[in-house]
Amino acid sequence: MVFSSPIFLFYFLPVVLLAYYLLRKHIVLQNLILFVSSLLFYFWGEKGYSILVLISILINYNVGLLLSKQGTQTAQKITLASGIILNISILLYFKYYNFFINDFLTYFNLATPLEESDKIHLPLGISFFTFHGITYITDIYRREAQVSKNLLNVSLYTLFFPQLIAGPIVRYTDISQQLVKREIKNSQVNSGIKRFIIGLAKKIIIANSLGRIVDTIYTLEIADLSPALIWFGIAVFALQLYYDFSGYSDMAIGLARMTGFEFKENFNFPFAARSLTDLWTRWHISLTTFFRNYVYIPLGGNKKGAARTYGNLLFVFFLTGLWHGPSWNCILWGLVTGFFLVMEKLFLRKWIDKLPYFLANIYTLLLFIIALMIFKIDCGEHLTDVLSKAFFIHTASTQIYFPSFYLTPDLYFILFVAIVFSYPVHQSKVYLALHQRTSRIPYLNDMMYISLLLLTVCIMSSSTYNPFIYFKF
Repeated sequence: MVFSSPIFLFYFLPVVLLAYYLLRKHIVLQNLILFVSSLLFYFWGEKGYSILVLISILINYNVGLLLSKQGTQTAQKITLASGIILNISILLYFKYYNFFINDFLTYFNLATPLEESDKIHLPLGISFFTFHGITYITDIYRREAQVSKNLLNVSLYTLFFPQLIAGPIVRYTDISQQLVKREIKNSQVNSGIKRFIIGLAKKIIIANSLGRIVDTIYTLEIADLSPALIWFGIAVFALQLYYDFSGYSDMAIGLARMTGFEFKENFNFPFAARSLTDLWTRWHISLTTFFRNYVYIPLGGNKKGAARTYGNLLFVFFLTGLWHGPSWNCILWGLVTGFFLVMEKLFLRKWIDKLPYFLANIYTLLLFIIALMIFKIDCGEHLTDVLSKAFFIHTASTQIYFPSFYLTPDLYFILFVAIVFSYPVHQSKVYLALHQRTSRIPYLNDMMYISLLLLTVCIMSSSTYNPFIYFKF
């Protein structure tokens, strides 16, 4: 079940919210409603693997209890290490087993490739609920969060359906108080509905429309690809990826607000950044925060000398690439991104800061989409051919397809909107002046949101193309 499906919008969500609001004064029953509905939400997509997330919850709940009872530092370290190993082992088995056999051991002739029937299925959201478990027990060990003796609260924290499948990654300490005491205000619900509508429109109107272009281009034979088409396709993919995942995050934040929870922002206009370092403080903020707090800083961060700092940064982005997918291209994407970040720390940042914003932004986006080209193409031989064409080493193509071939009038408009709203135009003087005028007209703002929702639903009802890119991570 996905947020942008009719079954979720017209059946699941209304029933859950109705039951939830009827129990407004009974927070324990509200939590029970959310837990049961979250379990149903996950069961709808995974069925048999629902037991896996319940096992994960029980592991982390009991590890948390053990950490709170043990007095010696050594015993706590052993308990924490055991909990982290259990979490990582589950993740490694389900997410990386196929890659380890097919792409690593087979390469060295130590195994034969797995048959399709022998491959391990990747459970939905496994990276996210595993990371939630790790943050829970680690924060208890660090005394940054209080252990919960209430299994329902720990279960709801892990399984809460707005963030279960594709994040954002929420620290237990950020919502622990909201699990036991929260007040649902009308203004908060109204804000949540509007945020959800914006996220849904991002997904259905923009991301899905751009996704059709990208999928069509990158299924062409290499002989049909020209340099212009490659650069056009990867630029459109960058926009698709942004609107797909930021749209999901908006919907998750909106759904949480409707039930009285507040999640932190996960995107902050990354394409408006003036350096790659700046971009990665704005893109998938909860993931970069997780790796900073639970990998980069424990490794020493930037306090062990320059060489160690750069090594830590490269290692973190190696893990970031590996997290995004069990494939060599994702690992290479992570290392290339980490390399450019190290170069910025070494010397590039000094030059970039002296550039006008426009040039610095172009530099940032260029590096981002070059790395994204590696991320997108998972076949090594095909990647080499695409890169050689993209950088005009080999430019021969059939010249049958051009960027304009994929742009109908409505897609020109959608692409224009996607580019404009990837920047913080709401902070511009023109927007603020316009907003000030329109806010004086009664109900105009609400009517605009209702119209946007109706348009989105109409497009959704007539389309079968509805993937969420980050579901596979």
